[in-house]
Amino acid sequence: MIEQALAGETREPITSGRRSNLVDRVKGIAIILVVYGHTAQGVVHRGWWSGSWADFSKAFIYSFHMPAFFFASGLFVCGSIRRRGSANFALEKVKTILYPYLLFAVIFAALGPLIRRFQVSYSPFHWNTFLMNVADGSVSWFLFTLFWCLLLALLTVRLPNWLRFLLSVLVGVAPLYGTFLTDRVLQEFCFVAAGMWVGHHIFRLEHTPKWMAAVGFVLLAAFQFAAIYLYGFVNRGTYIVLGLTGTAGLFLLSRLLESHRIGEALVWVGRASLAIFLLSAFAQGATRVVLSSLFHTNNLWLQLLLPTAFATVLPAIVWYQQDRWRLGWLFHWPF
Repeated sequence: MIEQALAGETREPITSGRRSNLVDRVKGIAIILVVYGHTAQGVVHRGWWSGSWADFSKAFIYSFHMPAFFFASGLFVCGSIRRRGSANFALEKVKTILYPYLLFAVIFAALGPLIRRFQVSYSPFHWNTFLMNVADGSVSWFLFTLFWCLLLALLTVRLPNWLRFLLSVLVGVAPLYGTFLTDRVLQEFCFVAAGMWVGHHIFRLEHTPKWMAAVGFVLLAAFQFAAIYLYGFVNRGTYIVLGLTGTAGLFLLSRLLESHRIGEALVWVGRASLAIFLLSAFAQGATRVVLSSLFHTNNLWLQLLLPTAFATVLPAIVWYQQDRWRLGWLFHWPF
């Protein structure tokens, strides 16, 4: 089943260029961590999980899972711009990133009154607030930030890779206090710049001996664990360092999982990462309601693992069936 799904043609939601199982495995791990992180937040907000391990879990995951997406998005940017041209590259990002951001902002706003009784908190709809949140990326910060990061990559594509990365780091660690949009874009762009610098050299990792990948992964994982446990998030500089080391660890883990069934499953998940990001909240909330209302359980592990599993698998199924079910318009501009 997995092999058949992988053999079919799918649209690449975030990156362009050569199809890479190595990158898709990383995206698969990262999107599962995104879903888990959102599930954990809901559990914590409801008072079902608290204490130092809840705080550590959040800090550890958030130290690298979003940087990994920005890094992966930067890997093929230069090749995509050369292939498409600047105007077509920008237009494609409007259709595949900005469009679903705007569409789901409207969908969530429309469904708000219907699902508010299942939410921890609810704010009544106001046009001014809604439009301001859409304009500055507060509705769904990742897609909006990614869109502007990729446009910034387009504007800086002629710079030497080392210079672009150096400038992005200097700006990223600066104590800037702008809008939500500028703050996020300037903080995350360094990971896109790092991906642009690495580029297609990432494929060399596919030839790295697995024992070397295993040693590197263990060392980086230990560093990440110790840094978060001892210091947590200290400043922007720490976020950049941990984002890069955590991303490197994910790529080494991806190399280890090559030719393994778990690795194949992660590729399947990674290629559907956009659908999972956009639709996971619905599956997650529905699973939580079923557990609480039908089975009357707030067991921590059930409330953590089952919503995470369903919120990953169900949207992925929708992604792979989008043509058959005529749902492609959910993920990209239909015209």
